Amino acid sequence: MESIIAQFFLRNWQRKLVSLIAAMVIWAFVNQSIHATKTVPGVPIRVINLPADKTIPGLLPNGVLSKRVTLSLVGTKGVVDEIESGDIEVLLDASSVDSDEWVVKISKKNLVSLNPNVDLNQHVYQVGHADLVIKLSKLVTGKIPVTIEMPSGSPPLGYDFLDIWPQHLFQTVSGPEEEVQRLKEKGLTLNFDLTDITKADIDALKSSGHNDEISYYLPKKWKQVTIPFRNNAHEELNDPDAKNLRMDFLRKEILPLDKEIPVRVFYPLEDLAIYSPLNLHIALTDDIQEKEGLTILTRPVFVKDVSRLFIDVVRNSLEIMISSAPKSKREVLAWSVEFINPRELEDTYVAFSIANFAANKETVHGSIPKRQEELLRKRFRDYMQRMTLLLESGKKLHIKSTIEGDQIRAVVY
Repeated sequence: MESIIAQFFLRNWQRKLVSLIAAMVIWAFVNQSIHATKTVPGVPIRVINLPADKTIPGLLPNGVLSKRVTLSLVGTKGVVDEIESGDIEVLLDASSVDSDEWVVKISKKNLVSLNPNVDLNQHVYQVGHADLVIKLSKLVTGKIPVTIEMPSGSPPLGYDFLDIWPQHLFQTVSGPEEEVQRLKEKGLTLNFDLTDITKADIDALKSSGHNDEISYYLPKKWKQVTIPFRNNAHEELNDPDAKNLRMDFLRKEILPLDKEIPVRVFYPLEDLAIYSPLNLHIALTDDIQEKEGLTILTRPVFVKDVSRLFIDVVRNSLEIMISSAPKSKREVLAWSVEFINPRELEDTYVAFSIANFAANKETVHGSIPKRQEELLRKRFRDYMQRMTLLLESGKKLHIKSTIEGDQIRAVVY
């Protein structure tokens, strides 16, 4: 059997080799001479030499249009059949365009091969496509308002989120007049997630002033906005104030008030016939004593959910107010913590805050944040709302007050 096979291949092997080579040459020639047509969708379009004052809606920074074109290619079958949209692009020269309605005719000379193995010049003969009109627009530059939204997520363990600054920026954008105007009316937003900030990130920062209000300056990679008419491409914030974009955090601490708190009674006008300073006063107990004619809470009190600076400012302007009321209205009297002259306290807090920022130029990149005044005022008012009084045990301060005869008996627990 083996001898038969050997004779088959070796007998007249010269003639057989010539025949094989001739067959291969003929096959290659025939294959190259067969024409084929292929539809290639999603072919990118690149535009060059646009007039300086013109642009195209959807033109990306790299000169490629966001819209693509479907081409019908006629050429050598072996090559055309293998062409995909990523192998070619259309190159259009806009230097000779004299109208904002550019009627485009794509020919073989407009094709550029992105695949070194595809020779378009030799193997593509004709190019067909649907009607293609590219609209040119006036190139303008505008300032787009950017709103910095309150971040989502939870702050790092041991910290409370206070606020973010600045809350409004402007992004200078160039593009088609109608797109820039539309974006200017709508504006842009920037969102952050507090969970992207770790406890180690905050712990590593130097705190300013009273060391528990800490500024975290956002990294450069976070300060980007997406431009819709550029296929939602990311663009770095170019507002000069973007360098000061930061989040402020409060380190959670329980702080001693280090001050006795006056306690007084509020007498509603509608109940004066029943209770007034003439017939009702606060009973003295172990926790509530009289000092120089003033009733005070002598038990040590601690504070949380506010900053040291806030406590320093308001420490001498706090009082506890118990509101009198007939038993028919309330069995247990209401009480609250009051701030004396809150507007003046707010002014003082803002002044000290700005002074602390100015003293620590390294923290604020050398600038005094004058425009922060309203934000600081809001922070102070938030502190007033959230301040919590604690006892030495760490439990929240409660005062249970009831009227017994001509006395208000207050139990502190």
